[in-house]
Parts: sequence; structure tokens; C-alpha cells
Amino acid sequence: MKTKSNLFYAAVMRAIGINIRTRTVWQMTEDGMHKVEEEIFEYHGPIAHAQGRPIPTQGQLQQYIVGVPNQYDVIWDPLYDALAYPSAGSLNFNFYSTQLGQGTSSAPGAGAVPKTIFDTNLTVPNQLTAGNGFLMVGSENLFFPGVNNSTVPTTAFAVEPGRSNLPTTVGIFVNDVYNVGNGGNKVMTVGTDRNYITDGPLNMFPPATRLAVASSVTGDFITTGGMEVSYAAWSGEIYNIAPIFIGSNQNWTMIVTFAGLIPTPSGQIGRLMDRMRGYLIRQAT
Repeated sequence: MKTKSNLFYAAVMRAIGINIRTRTVWQMTEDGMHKVEEEIFEYHGPIAHAQGRPIPTQGQLQQYIVGVPNQYDVIWDPLYDALAYPSAGSLNFNFYSTQLGQGTSSAPGAGAVPKTIFDTNLTVPNQLTAGNGFLMVGSENLFFPGVNNSTVPTTAFAVEPGRSNLPTTVGIFVNDVYNVGNGGNKVMTVGTDRNYITDGPLNMFPPATRLAVASSVTGDFITTGGMEVSYAAWSGEIYNIAPIFIGSNQNWTMIVTFAGLIPTPSGQIGRLMDRMRGYLIRQAT
């Protein structure tokens, strides 16, 4: 509460060029509002109390202490899973059904080995282990044309956005992204019959990050082809959902189905990744 003496003091300080700002934290209780914390800053002119990044208070630091017994850590830790997209297409992509050490990796350069951290961060299929929960807030998909698990670099990235003047490669990166993105319907189910996402096509689930491109092409153009840099990504607002909490050992599925086979125009295998955006809630100790 501002008293007359406080107001007089503030007026005097302003008269000599010193501004005062107060930050107060209040908490509602059964007995009404109570002041929990108050800080008073003094500064000269238009410059804020502290230049650079704000410094957390002791009370704020207490909120984020880790390793406290009988407490939970809450961290931003999306769940992800990647699958190979066959050059001939597929009718069904069942994400999160194979955990680390199972299935086949689709990571570039990995070879024909079981899935690693480069493919997924699940340790059991379609659920979280005991002591862990997940608050999901959004969903996204990434598609990488021509990316496969070959250990030969030029083969692992068979379709690249920067191409030479070969007529057979013109536009294939964009065409792969366009064709695959225009198909697919995503259904997320928690439990046996509760759907929380039923939407499509895949380009409705754009990635949060993508390649920023600035390019310049020079050279001689001939009748059979020309130099090209060609890149595309699904874009738009992030696909957010009403948050849902998935508890430990609770089963869920994320399945993308296609009405028909959609081959890649490039004729190359691609890589399709799903990401469940959200927070991992885990036991602190």
C-alpha cells in the first residue's frame, strides 16, 4: 500500500532525476490477498534498473531447483520418431511403435542398424516408463527427400536442394515435398478409442524449424537444362492442440495412413519424422 510518506519520497526522488519502480508479488489465500515478495528499483532517466538480461530473484530460483525429493522435474522435451518413406510410397506409418534398439534406423549414414537416439527417444513402444509423464501441446512432421540410412554420403543424401544442371534433377526436391505433403491423415489415439488428433493431409503439420535459403545461380544455360537451387518445406502455423497429459505406462498410438500409394517423383527413399511437442514430467530423484 502506498502511504503519504512513500508518495512524498517518490516525488522528491523524481525531482532530482531518480525514478522508483516497485515489483510486488501477491498471493490469494482464504483470508484475502497477502504480499509474498516486494522489490524496489531506483534508476536514472529512461534506462531500466538493470541492463541486459533480468536477474532472477531468490524466490524465483527456488521454483526451479532440481533434484528435490518427492518433487517432479518439468522440462521441454518433445518425443520424436523417424521412419523411412519408401520410394514407392506406403499406406501406413506407425510412429512410436519401435523403441531404441529395435526396428531399423533411417538416420543418414547409420547403416542397416536398429534405431538409435538419432531416430527416436522412446525406450518402450507407445508409452512412457514408470515415473514419467508427458504434457503434449502440439504436433509436427518433417519430411526429408532422398535421406536414407546409407553409409555412403552421396547416397544418404540422394536428393539435395542445391543441384547441378542435370535435367533429370530439376524440381525433384520440391516435387517430393509437395506430393508427400498432399497425402496422409494423422490419427493420435490414447487408450483404446480416444482420438485426440484426426487431421490431414501431412502438410497441415508443418515443422517448427526449416532451412533458410539464400542462393545465387550463375552459368551458361543450354536447351537441355540449367543450373538450379530448389528447396521447399511444409509451412504455416504450428499445429497446436488442447493440452493432453499422458501418464506413465499409458498406451498411445500415432498412425499416418494414405488413401493410396504416393511414390516420390525423385524415385528415391525419403525420411518422415513425427514430433510430439510438449513437456516431460519426471521424478526429480
